[in-house]
Amino acid sequence: MDNENTPTSIPVGPEDMEAFLDLVRTARIMQDYMNDQTAHGIAEIMATVFKLANAVISTDMVDVIERGLQDPELDKALINPPKVGFGGLLKQMQDEDFQKGLGVMLTLVKAIGRATED
Repeated sequence: MDNENTPTSIPVGPEDMEAFLDLVRTARIMQDYMNDQTAHGIAEIMATVFKLANAVISTDMVDVIERGLQDPELDKALINPPKVGFGGLLKQMQDEDFQKGLGVMLTLVKAIGRATED
């Protein structure tokens, strides 16, 4: 009698055992590697990552970048990248979306420059 709640046995082959042993070996290596200095270094890096994530999340930048990444024109450009020379760049200067994007990028670069003085 098969019951839906009865666990079924899954055959375990040699490759499964080898994968399991690799996981155990990796855990041992990580255990040997971790010490106070390593944990402190990881904590410092994670604190910086969280600060940056908080700064980005507290702006509209995430939404803007997300919408930009979902633009169908970006998909087309990734599949068939356009070649743009100096003339093409000058032509794009007439496009309002390009002007806005360039304005945002220039504002970001200027803000980074101001932040270096602090």
